[in-house]
Formats: sequence, structure tokens, C-alpha cells
Amino acid sequence: MTGNSENLDIFKQSVKGLCKINDISPQKPRFETIGNTVVISIKNHLKDGVDLDCFKILNLIYRIVGQSGIKFNQQLFLYPDSDRVDRVTVSFNKEDYDALNLKMKDGNIED
Repeated sequence: MTGNSENLDIFKQSVKGLCKINDISPQKPRFETIGNTVVISIKNHLKDGVDLDCFKILNLIYRIVGQSGIKFNQQLFLYPDSDRVDRVTVSFNKEDYDALNLKMKDGNIED
């Protein structure tokens, strides 16, 4: 999401703003649109386990999305031939993501 649509991405702005409030780098969650899918990728920086910031960001996302009724998928990526977590992604169909932004713009999501 670039240009003018970036200004309308209330969900992205909310997640990054909540990261700042919680002393997490707002660059940690990476947002990208791939075809008809919006993907939020959260990189894990620990060699053993998952860093706490990953869980905090996922919690922030789930607290917003859970109240909206919007469908999403979560996927865990591991390094090859190990149990080490590389990253976690949360993905939305573009139409569902746009509906989430519209609900947030209209204030139809309770917090």
C-alpha cells in the first residue's frame, strides 16, 4: 500500500502507533500487498524461542481484528531443518482488509 492509499490504511497506522506506545519498533511489523493479499510479517530475532515483541504485536493485531469479525490467516515460518522460528505472518484477503479499514474509519470497532 503506497501513495494515497497509505493515508487510508487506518489499521496499519493503528498497529504501528500501538507499537510505539508499547516501546516496540514500528518497523517490526512489515505490511505488504501481494496480489489480492495483504500480509503482515513479524520477524523473530531470538535463536531460541520467540521474542516477546512478536507476541505483543500479534496480540495488538488480534485485539483489533477479533472485534471486527474479519477473517484472516496466521502462518508460522521456521528455518529449514530446525524448530527455530523465522517469522510469523498474518494475512488478509484484500477485500477483507479494506472492509477492516472501512470499519475502523467509521468507528464500528469497539475497543
